[in-house]
Amino acid sequence: MPKISKTSKMKIDGKRVGSWSLPAGDSCPGAKDAEVCKSCYAKKGMYRFPVVKNVREYNKEDYKKSDWVERMTKAVNKFDYFRWFDSGDLESKELATKIFSVIHNTPNVKHWLPTRSDKIRSMRSAIGLLEALPNVAVRRSADNVGLTKPERLNVNSYVITPEDIPNAQLLNITICPVGSNAAQKSCGTCTACYTDTPVAYVLH
Repeated sequence: MPKISKTSKMKIDGKRVGSWSLPAGDSCPGAKDAEVCKSCYAKKGMYRFPVVKNVREYNKEDYKKSDWVERMTKAVNKFDYFRWFDSGDLESKELATKIFSVIHNTPNVKHWLPTRSDKIRSMRSAIGLLEALPNVAVRRSADNVGLTKPERLNVNSYVITPEDIPNAQLLNITICPVGSNAAQKSCGTCTACYTDTPVAYVLH
């Protein structure tokens, strides 16, 4: 069976939320030269525990099996919201194509897929097909920390420091409440990441 995670920070009030991930770094072809990836959160804290690492290693091999799309479709249909890659990324065109099928097969689920793999030329057509689906927000992640350095076209997810928050607000970028508000431990009622609106995540 696919290994689905239920990350506490991604809880949405009254909704069922799941996520599916791969090992950070090894599956991130777009991480090269990305400033933000040098301090990757998915290589720290609980992500270092064997039980967490083993799930991601399992997923890395499991998705290559011929019946993965069918099994993932059944698993994902149990959720209202689904995030791809709280660690890892689209490591291959094969994976992007299979995820396209899963998202297409689960029209009542709202998906969020962050990526830097659009930097890889061979991946762009597959990512373009994903973006055409109505029930997924493909979020192109910034390479830099802050808002002052140039980013590639169509980036809509940023990593900022607390000092960047006023500038982000001036630019009408939604600030993720988790990380910017010490009292908020999960998404709560916020679902901005599942839309195309620009969102900034405070560095942690």
